[in-house]
Amino acid sequence: MSKFNAILITKDQEWSERFKDLEGKHQLDLTVTPEWKKTIGNQHHYHYYFVDVDSVEYPNQLQFTSSSYVIGLSRTADFDQTREWLTAGAKDLVIFPKEQNRLEDLIRESKQQIQFHRETEIGYGSGEVHAFYSAKGGSGKTLLAAMMGQSLSVHHGKKVLIVDLNAQFGAIDSLFGLQPPRSYYDLIPVMDEMEMRHLQNIAIDDEENGVTIITGPSNPARAEEVSDELISKLIRVARSHYDYIILDLPSTINSITFTGLSEATRIHYVLTPDSLGMRCFKYANELFERFQLGVNGTLSIVLNRTHPKSELHKKDIEKIIAKNIDGTISSDFFGIQPYMNMGVSFFKKKKDKGSSKTSKDMKKYVEETINQEMR
Repeated sequence: MSKFNAILITKDQEWSERFKDLEGKHQLDLTVTPEWKKTIGNQHHYHYYFVDVDSVEYPNQLQFTSSSYVIGLSRTADFDQTREWLTAGAKDLVIFPKEQNRLEDLIRESKQQIQFHRETEIGYGSGEVHAFYSAKGGSGKTLLAAMMGQSLSVHHGKKVLIVDLNAQFGAIDSLFGLQPPRSYYDLIPVMDEMEMRHLQNIAIDDEENGVTIITGPSNPARAEEVSDELISKLIRVARSHYDYIILDLPSTINSITFTGLSEATRIHYVLTPDSLGMRCFKYANELFERFQLGVNGTLSIVLNRTHPKSELHKKDIEKIIAKNIDGTISSDFFGIQPYMNMGVSFFKKKKDKGSSKTSKDMKKYVEETINQEMR
């Protein structure tokens, strides 16, 4: 039976002894260290970080991978402390040893999720997962996600699935002029035995461009019932069948957004050329660095709605954010508006170059992305 790497950070000898009992019970390969160091995790990947809250002064300075589970251990109940640790990315904060049973429940519940990450890392499916995200609402990420999916299918003959993870008020189906009768909410009863046939039952194909679409529930109240585990399983199954899975993520950071970012093989951050857009990027980039999202060249920054008369241009923004911009998409409201209103495909044939500045730029960006992946 495979073990799960875990590290306990505490000076409390009694806690160390208690965790030795948990080590065998839960198949943990446990390391104990008295204090947190920045180098922890550089040489070994830990699935679990059990951290004595007294050993870390500032929880938001902790750095760990998005596939790791951080569980804070406290001796007393403190609401403000709990909120601070959850904000820093901890899965939960447990009063130990009083709530040892709850700690063990957390370990049991997370094992399956960790196994999903393991299977993904060793190549369970070869499909690429591209996530479109922006911390600023109204950045145009849904439109760009739809255009990328259409271009990959029409121009490059790829098998593409677009998943709208805006569980409340998603709009990608309207860009395709479709009304899906089902959503990934309908996968809840079959979550434990999910297969490709279940995805096909809820998906809808766009005959105009060959893209397959899965949307969220039409009833916003049902969005709360969709778990990150369901989304992770959906992506895992889809990777074995599709060349590309395009995720349209909500701007708010919730468990579904975080799951989508964690599962992505490439993140496209959609940035708008204005001060609000750059401020939102700053906050998002700090989050990415803390959880090591978009590392090793897997984060691409797309500057959307550029215009010759804009006050801020590409070079100006690159200096401000201290990052290279990987693609620029021109603003062309009147060029794309008819397609959006009618739900007509931006690309229909392989020779289509795009009828608007926006679609032409997006076609070019898709080609550059594919060439980069082939290097």
